[in-house]
Order: sequence, then C-alpha cells, then structure tokens
Amino acid sequence: MSSKRSDEQESQYSVQKEAQRIYDCIINDHRLKVPREVLGLADRVHFVGIETEPFFPAPYKCAETQAGLLGYIGLLTLAISKDRYGIAPHAEVDVAHALLTGLGALFTRHNGAWLTGSPEMMHATERWDHGQTRELYRQLGTNIYQSKDGRWYCLHGSMDPTALLEMLQVPQHNEQNLGWKEIIQMYAKVVGEIESVTLDNWSNNVYRTPGTICFEEDQFKTTPQWRAIKDEPYYNLIPQTFYTQPPVSWDTVPFDPLDRRPLSGIKVLELARAIAGPTIGKICASLGATVIRVSCSKNTELPITLMDGCLGKISIDIDLKTFDGRKKLLDLIQETDVFIDGYRPAVLEHLGFGRDAILGLVANRDRGIVYCQENCYGWKGPWMTRPGWAQIADTVCGIGFDLGRFHGFDEPHIFPGPNVDYLTGHAGAAGILHALYSRAHQGGSFVVQCSLLVSNLQMQSYGKYTGDQLERLKARNKDLVGRIRHYDEIVSSGKNQFTIRGYMADRLFEQAFKREYFQTINGTMWGLGDIDVVSLALKYKAENGDEKGMRTDFILGACPPGYHLPSWAVKENVEFQPIVPRDNP
Repeated sequence: MSSKRSDEQESQYSVQKEAQRIYDCIINDHRLKVPREVLGLADRVHFVGIETEPFFPAPYKCAETQAGLLGYIGLLTLAISKDRYGIAPHAEVDVAHALLTGLGALFTRHNGAWLTGSPEMMHATERWDHGQTRELYRQLGTNIYQSKDGRWYCLHGSMDPTALLEMLQVPQHNEQNLGWKEIIQMYAKVVGEIESVTLDNWSNNVYRTPGTICFEEDQFKTTPQWRAIKDEPYYNLIPQTFYTQPPVSWDTVPFDPLDRRPLSGIKVLELARAIAGPTIGKICASLGATVIRVSCSKNTELPITLMDGCLGKISIDIDLKTFDGRKKLLDLIQETDVFIDGYRPAVLEHLGFGRDAILGLVANRDRGIVYCQENCYGWKGPWMTRPGWAQIADTVCGIGFDLGRFHGFDEPHIFPGPNVDYLTGHAGAAGILHALYSRAHQGGSFVVQCSLLVSNLQMQSYGKYTGDQLERLKARNKDLVGRIRHYDEIVSSGKNQFTIRGYMADRLFEQAFKREYFQTINGTMWGLGDIDVVSLALKYKAENGDEKGMRTDFILGACPPGYHLPSWAVKENVEFQPIVPRDNP
C-alpha cells in the first residue's frame, strides 16, 4: 500500500467507521455461525456520537471494539424482538458511551463526586471484604514487578491476598507501618530475588493464586496456550446433543406489554463475582431478564466492583456448602432459562452445580437451558484451569508491554481500566442471546463459553492505531502519557484517576460525561443517597414509534448481597442488616 493511500485512509478514519468495520468482522465471523435471518437485520445497527477521533490513552481500539460488540448484541436483540413482538427497530451505539459502558465500575458517581474507591464506597461494602483487600499493604501485592532473571511478573492477590503473601514469605499486614513507596520497594525487592519460572510454578501449581510471566505478543504466540485458543471466536455456542427439549416458542414466555424488551420474562441465575461474569448478568437485566445474583455472606467480594456487579438484579445470599443452601438453589434452577458460571473451572462441580449437573437437572422439562461459562485463559489448552483476572489476561498476551511502550517505558503496564472484563461480559451476553434465539428455533440446551484471554486476542486482531494517530492521541492526553509506571496498579490508578482522566482526555467534563450516559438509582440500601451508574450504550430508535417498550435501563437498582429472599419475585429480606450511613455514629 502506498504512503499516499495510507494517509487518505487515516484522514477518513473515525471511531464510528472503525466500530462499523469491527461489527462487520464480528457478524461475518464464520465461527459464530450467525443465522441468516439475523444477518438480514444487520443494517439496522448504527454507530453514532459526537466524538469521532481516538481519545483513550491506549494503542488498541478499545472504544471501537466495545462498540462493535455492543452493536452485535443489538443485532441479536433485534432478531429476538422481531420473533417475539413483530418489531425490529433500529439500534444505535454511541462509540464514546460504549467505552464508558466497558469501564463502568470505575465511573459510579455520588453527590457529584466519583464514588469508586472512595471512603463512602469502602464503608458501604466493607462487610463483604473478608480478604481485607482494602488494606493498602495487601492491595499492593497485586502488581507487576521484575523478577531475578529480568523478566516482569504480574502478581495477583485475587479476592484474598493471604496465599500470595504466604508465597512471597512476607507479613500478612503492614507491621512496620510502611508508606506506599516503601511497600512497593519491599515487594520489588522480594520478587527481584525469585526467578520468573519459579514464581509461575508457585503461583499456578502450589499456592493457586493468579500470576503470569509478562510476555511480548510474539513470545506468547510460542506458548501451547496460544496454539490452543488462537482460532477461538468471542464465544463458543455448543448445542448439547444429548438433550432434545422442543423449541421454546416466544409466545410461552410471559411479558409486560409495556416493557417489550428482548429478554422480558427470561429468568437468569448468576453465580459470579468481580466484573466479567456479573456483566453478563447485568446486560441480561438491562435487556429485560429477571436476574438473580447468588452470593454468600461468607465469600469475599471486591469493594470497587460490588455495586456494579449487583446492578439490575435480585440479590440473594445462599451458602452452597450447606444442605439447606443447595436445596434453595435446586428450587430456583427448576425455573431458570440461563445459568451463568463465573467461578474458576471445577468450583461449582465440587459443589454439585457444574455444567453437567445443571443440564441434567432440567433434562425432563419442556424447555432447555443455556449454561454460560466464563474464565480467564479460555476453554482449551493446558492453562484452561489456571486462575486469572483482567491484569493476567492483559499481561500474558503482550498488551501489557504495548501499554508500557505507549508511555515511553520498556516495561509492561496494566490496562487503564477493566476493558477486557467488560468485553468478555459483553461476549458472554451475546452468546446467551444467540443461544436463546437458537433454543426458540431449534430446541434443546446449549453451553456458551467465553474468556478474558480470547476477548483480548479478538481486540488485538483489529490492529493498533497508526503512528500519527498515536501521536495525536498522546497530545490529547499530554498530562497523563509518560506518568504511569509498571507499579501503578489499581489503587494508585484509582487515586490518581488515570482511567477517568484518560477517558476525559482533552474534552470538557460535560462533553465527556454526558448526562444521558448515566442512570440514577436509589442508594439508600448501601447507606448512601442517589447514585449515578453508567447506562448501557445500546439504545433503540424507530421511525414509526414501534420501539415502544424497547428499553435498556435498569428496573432494579444495585442491591447488596442478601437484600432479597431466594425467589423469582422481588421480595425484600427483612433479616438483612441495614448499612448505616458513614457519617452516623
């Protein structure tokens, strides 16, 4: 390609055009086997927005990728709506809003200020932080440090850094009252005395705490895991040939005529924590499904993701390690259409509710079930069962090094926000929509599989910005570029508002954070006032008003774990201990 041709293409670039190109790549991916009837509605999805140039400080097209995938979700919802209601309005995705949707947990607001990571949020969620991840000393174990052999290693303390700290043979708490810089130096010294391969073996085989060597992209492509998953699509949709329930006519799924959302009347059970798995359920809720979030007060939750993870859902508390808890889940399963498993592979199997158990429990009823699995490394290959988080998925495949070099350093960085978590959540939601469409037409039960690492490979496949685009992007973020280092993990990123500043770039606050990008919910159940949460960037438009009832707002707000009784009807749990506002004694 000539230089002149390249310059012409770049001058014509817009985030909307690139989102459209990525959308086209997704819907024409032969591995997804999108039904012909669905593809017939493809031109009803549109990418809009005032912001047309790249703005977020990363070399990858994360805004365009989020928008393209949300557009695909929109396409699937149009096909379902046409089946159910005889209508197929147009779907619109604002590309800038799509990235905000893809970073949602970090953009919650309260009383005109950012709530995420604030003392108010920490107070509201502290009863579920059994791993004491709020302690700065324990949080900073989740970070990137250089090992003895010069390779960079990404450590992660998961929901409870106790095992990580045992692995490093350091105290569990800040006994010496070290400051932030001193804690970083302590961890760097300890990791600097251990070989990277030793850390990898200890993390993944002995202590079972997430961790990975930070690879360059070409280095990762030499691993057996890359060879296992390199040809995987955003999700795998696997018909379960041993289960032959009849097709489920949409006429048999009750719905409110005033709330004609694509998934109105569909029942979803979600067993997941953190971001990716809960995002699958959250998208289903915004599309009209009744979603029950199953958690246990004995399990730890991450404070900065909990509210976002509860959004739009009935929140119940069940201990699956008790007979009574398992019986309650059994009762709920009998009516569920979708089961979301966001735990490590084999965790739910050990509790009696893995994939094969769930499929078997509903084998004799007149409608099949969709079982959705989400993990880090993918559902093939030798690393399939390894624990992992977004930071692990970003640094294992080379994205971390590209981020570091964007800032001028020959070192890996974490992504400025949980982009791959939401990308995977959106992929899982798309898989569920596809499965429900297939269930209505073909019958049977389906398994949907998605993963963080595969989602990253998809984003990488769309390419990076050109050199000139990167220079303009850096100019739009001149106060941020070059100021982030490998040790700037989630805590310092939040404190310095790296993600918030990066999303805003050189725009005015009102331009970046439009009022229509948010929805206000009631926060009294958290001991707070009204809370502004990021709304879904997917909206419906129609020329003749036939989008009436087609909405994507959240009917339920964000209710804490255990706030409701285990029931498909919304029933408050009178035994839920209220959260006292922080300012009260």
